[in-house]
Amino acid sequence: MADKRKTKQNDTKTRILDAAEKLFAQNGFKNTSISLLACKAHVNQAAVNYHFGSKGALVEQVIVRRLSPINQQRMENLQEVKETALRQGRRPGIEDLLRAFIEPAFVLTGTAPGEKWFLVIAGRAFSEPDETIRNVFIRHFEPTFLFLDALMKEALPGLSDAALRWRLHFVIGALAHAMRLCGSHRLPVASAPPPDTTETVVKHLVAFLATGMDAPDDAENE
Repeated sequence: MADKRKTKQNDTKTRILDAAEKLFAQNGFKNTSISLLACKAHVNQAAVNYHFGSKGALVEQVIVRRLSPINQQRMENLQEVKETALRQGRRPGIEDLLRAFIEPAFVLTGTAPGEKWFLVIAGRAFSEPDETIRNVFIRHFEPTFLFLDALMKEALPGLSDAALRWRLHFVIGALAHAMRLCGSHRLPVASAPPPDTTETVVKHLVAFLATGMDAPDDAENE
């Protein structure tokens, strides 16, 4: 009986998370009411409060559910790039680092249709003035970003710290934009059709960003 009750509670919690993920992607955090969420999840509002306690705690669990495995894969990928470079006696490759960081966001959100909504939420986190979602993202995102920053310093020793940090923020901006487009299947330019696969997105994004990361630091010479 206890196992059945636990399974039912887990099912209810998963339904709430799934419904919240879709609604946050479609409407944003502030425009999603608990009453609407409960309706879409086919539960009462008390169930939402019971499982999560607050709306802020709910949005954090929605994000952490998807972001944690992405960040874990990023850290493993970046560590592998670092160790490979050390074994071969060279600096880490810029494209290798970018791919290690970017690819998990698309690969690990492409296994089920519902997971595409997280791509939109991630895009919203860095492109819209919603401090609740952005602050949660930054808190869980920061360790992998700092690891990428440290390895990029090794890959680009001649680049100033200021230039490196600006370029990495441009990387995050482009990544967030691409994630949101892939999740929503909408492009702002009608003549530019979406790529056929996420592999294509990663390929073009890495190539584009690597060129920018490796550009001469002309600002330092002005």
